[in-house]
Amino acid sequence: MKKWLMTLSLFLIMILFVNTLSFGENSIINVSMNGSTVKVREVPVMMDGQAFKSEVPSFVYIDRTLVPVRFIAESLGAKVDWDQKTKTATILQNNKTIKLTIDSTKAIVNNETKTLDKNSTPKLVTFSNKDSRTMVPVRVISEILGYEVGWNQENKIPYISTNNGEEDIIDFNPEVNPPVSSDLVSISDISIQKGSTPLQKVVIKSDEKIEYETLFLPDSNKLIIDIKNSKLNLKNTGNAPGNIQANDVNFSKVEYSQYSTNPYITRIVVTMNGKENYELIPSSDGKTTVLSFVKKVNGISLDTVAGKDALVIDGIGTSYNVLKLKDPERIVIDLLDATLNGKLYEDYNYELGFIKGVRTSQFLGDNNYSSLDRIVRVVLDVKEGITDPNIKVDTLNNKLVVYPEKSFWENISYASQGLDKILTINNLEKTKYEVDYDFNNKLMKITIPTENVELENGYVTIKDGIVDNIEVVKDKEETKVLLSLKSNLEFTVLSDRKDTKVQILLKRDPNSIDINKTIVIDAGHGDTDPGAMSVSGTKEKDINLQIAKKLESQLNALGYNVLMTRTGDQKPSVYDRANFANAANADLFVSIHSNSHTNRDIKGLQVLYCPLFDSKVKTVDQYPFAESIFKAVLESTGAVDKGIIKRKDLPVVRETKMPAVLVEVGFLSNAEEEKLITSDSYQNKIVEGIIKGIQNYIEMY
Repeated sequence: MKKWLMTLSLFLIMILFVNTLSFGENSIINVSMNGSTVKVREVPVMMDGQAFKSEVPSFVYIDRTLVPVRFIAESLGAKVDWDQKTKTATILQNNKTIKLTIDSTKAIVNNETKTLDKNSTPKLVTFSNKDSRTMVPVRVISEILGYEVGWNQENKIPYISTNNGEEDIIDFNPEVNPPVSSDLVSISDISIQKGSTPLQKVVIKSDEKIEYETLFLPDSNKLIIDIKNSKLNLKNTGNAPGNIQANDVNFSKVEYSQYSTNPYITRIVVTMNGKENYELIPSSDGKTTVLSFVKKVNGISLDTVAGKDALVIDGIGTSYNVLKLKDPERIVIDLLDATLNGKLYEDYNYELGFIKGVRTSQFLGDNNYSSLDRIVRVVLDVKEGITDPNIKVDTLNNKLVVYPEKSFWENISYASQGLDKILTINNLEKTKYEVDYDFNNKLMKITIPTENVELENGYVTIKDGIVDNIEVVKDKEETKVLLSLKSNLEFTVLSDRKDTKVQILLKRDPNSIDINKTIVIDAGHGDTDPGAMSVSGTKEKDINLQIAKKLESQLNALGYNVLMTRTGDQKPSVYDRANFANAANADLFVSIHSNSHTNRDIKGLQVLYCPLFDSKVKTVDQYPFAESIFKAVLESTGAVDKGIIKRKDLPVVRETKMPAVLVEVGFLSNAEEEKLITSDSYQNKIVEGIIKGIQNYIEMY
C-alpha cells in the first residue's frame, strides 16, 4: 500500500509538472536576507502529490528549498508560536516540540539540542512587497516531524510525503546513469570496527575530508548521515547500496546508498537501539570519520561521599584506566568511550589531600589505545614533594568517585590565592599555637600541642617562589611545622591565636623574582613572508619585530638572558625557531604575532599554546604559562578577550620543549586596533603585560 501511494504521488507530481515547470525554471525573484538583496529561483513544493503555494513564495537558496515556517508547519498539522524578543519559532505537533531561532544552527527538539548545517539555519526574509517571513529549509522541519522529503531531479522540484502516519521511509533508490563530477569526495569504505573497548563503531573512509549533515528520527531511532558532495565508491561493491548488521548494545544495522546525484549525497542510516549519545570524529587528516557512541562527562565537583571528601566525575564511559605519570608527578584517569560535554579543556582549581589541581581534556589516543577510541583524560596534579601518590576509585551510578589516600597533606593545606599563598593547619580542637619567624635564616615555625593536632612526621618540597619546603617534626609534647622560605616575605595570621585551625597568608616579595632564566623571543614571519597586512598597508612582520625588540630590551634590563630568533628581516623556518630555543635550553618561549580576519569588526587578544598531550617533546602542562600571559596582557591593554586557544598544528609552540606561547596581540584587519598596535604607547602596554605574565609564571612555577 505504501509503495502504491508513493507511485500515485509521483504520477500526480508529473501531471502537475506540465503546469509548473516553466514557473520553477524561469521565475527569478529578489529577496533580502541579513541586509543583502539576492536573486533566488521560486519553486513550488509538492505534498502528497499536490502543489501548494503560500502567500509568500518558496524558493531555492544555496541548494536549500526555503519555505515559510508557519505555512509548512501548519500544512503538516502542527501549531506555531512566535517569540519576537528571541526571534524563535516554536512548533508543536502531538508529542513533539521544536524551537528554531533566526540565524542559529541550534534546533531544540523535545529539549535536546540538534546542530543544523550552516546553510540550513532559519532566516528572516523580506520580499519585494516588503512582507517579511521566517523561512526554513523544507527538509529540516519536515524530517524532524517525521515526514519524507524528496527531490525530483528532472524538474528540480521538492516533494513531501506524509506517509499516512506509517513508519519513516528512507529512500535508497539511486538514479540510473548519474552524471559524474571530478570534484567529488570518494567514499571508499563503510565498516563496523572496535577500538580498545567492546563497543562497536561505524568507520567511514574517504579520499578527502567529508562534510555532512545529521538528522535523528526518534520515532524509528534512525540516525541519518548525509555526506555532501560525495560519491559512493566502495572497494568491492562500487556504488551499490548495501547494509551491515551489527551486534552491539547501541545500534543494530548500518545502511548506505548514493542517495542523490544533484547534488551528490551519500546517505548512511544507522538504526539505533535507543536514543544514544553519539559523535562523529574525523581523523587528523580528515580521511577517516568515526561514529562513536559515548557517555558525556558533564564535569567534576568536590563533594562528600560516605562521609569522605572526594572528587566526583559526573559521567563515565564503558570503562576507565588509572595511570601514574612522572616529571611532574600526576595521576591520570582515562575514561573510555566518553566525551566532554562543553569545553575541550577544563581546568579546576581544586585541592584535596595531595591533589593540587584537576584538569580534563578530550584526549587523542596514544600507543596505549586504538586510534578509533574516544577518550576523556582527567589529570590529577600532585603537590610538590609527594612521591608515589595513590587514589581509591568507586563507581556510583553514572559517576566516578575518587578518594586520595591519606598523606602528608591530610590536615595541611597549602593553597594559592592569586599570587599569594595560604597555609592552613587543621586542629582537633581549639588550641593555642605559636608562630615564629626567623628573618635571618628565612624560616617560619608554627608550634602546636601534639595532643591537639593530627600530623605525621614528613617533608615535602614546594619551590614555588615563596616556600622551598615544608617539614613536620613532632614529639609527645609539641608538633612543629617548619617552612623554609625562598626569600623574606610578609605574612598575616588570619586565624585567632586560639582556634580550631592555624591559617597564615604568605605574601611574596616582589623583589625576589628568579631572573636566572633564558627566554627566547620570536618575531613572527619575516623577509619574503610579510604575514598579515594592516588596513593601512603595514606588514605584520614589521610590527612583530618592533614589539619583540622592545620586549627584548626591557627583559634584558631586568636581568634576564634574552635570545631572539630574528633581529632583522630574516625568515627562519618555524622548525628552525623551535630548534633554536631547544638548543639554547631556554626556560620560556614567546612568539609575537598580529592577527587578521575577513570580518573587519573583529578585534582582541588571543594567546595560543599546544596542550601537553599533543606534543612529543613537552614534559609539563603548557596551559598555566598561556593563562599567565593572557591575563596579564589583557589587564595591561584592556583588549577584547578572544580567548586562550589550543593549537597543536603550530611547530613553534608544539616542538619547543619549554613552556611556549604565541601571542596574537590584535587584529590588523580592524582599523581601530591597527592604530593601537602600530603605536608606541600600546606596544609598550603589550610588552608590560607580557613581562608581568612571565614574572607571575616564574613566581608560581
